[in-house]
Amino acid sequence: MMQRSHRLFALLLLTLAALASAACGSVATPEWAAEAQATQVALAATDEHLTAIAPTNTPTNTPLPTSTPVPPTETSAPTSTPLPPTETPAPTNTPEPPTATSEPTQAAGGPGSGGGNPQPSGDPVAGQVVFTTTYTTASGQWACSLCHTATQDEMRLIGPGLWNVSVRAETRVDGQNAYQYVRHSILAPNDFIVPADAGGPYPPSLMPQNYQEVLTPEELENVIAYLFTLK
Repeated sequence: MMQRSHRLFALLLLTLAALASAACGSVATPEWAAEAQATQVALAATDEHLTAIAPTNTPTNTPLPTSTPVPPTETSAPTSTPLPPTETPAPTNTPEPPTATSEPTQAAGGPGSGGGNPQPSGDPVAGQVVFTTTYTTASGQWACSLCHTATQDEMRLIGPGLWNVSVRAETRVDGQNAYQYVRHSILAPNDFIVPADAGGPYPPSLMPQNYQEVLTPEELENVIAYLFTLK
């Protein structure tokens, strides 16, 4: 567009110049024609030069860079590390202390009741072992056989002889049968102290007072069963 405007502007100048000459009554000379022709040749050369150097408006379609999708990386699942099994400590066999032997209750129809002459349920053979075994008591190391004889002469040692003890026990304390008397005499010996004999009176607390903590219920029943055989 700019090139054409230049050409039109040059032609307009030439036209105005020709009209001015004609108005003055002058006659065109060959020199003007040559000059106009040279001008046209110059304009053509200029137009050709401008066309050559004008930038082309042809847009080039440059493709936009395409984003290459990045494939997702596989996330490996966490592996669980197995814990080593914990060792379960083996239970230790802690010996249990002997169960305290409770006082007998006076239940009708059974050992310890006030009527009849019930027999103990223990093992007399095992009871003889209890009778001769030394135990640690509140008064020291003692065994039944260290203080009492089990012979027919009923000889007194520290305590009275125990031959026929189950027979005498039937009438020792009112309201107690032979089983209850013997059992109670072992567990609470100070509750009833036998009368004096030829050797003199028996002092209190002569016998250990805590056999209920020393003997198990089974051992107690066994030794009572043994004493009932001494007759």
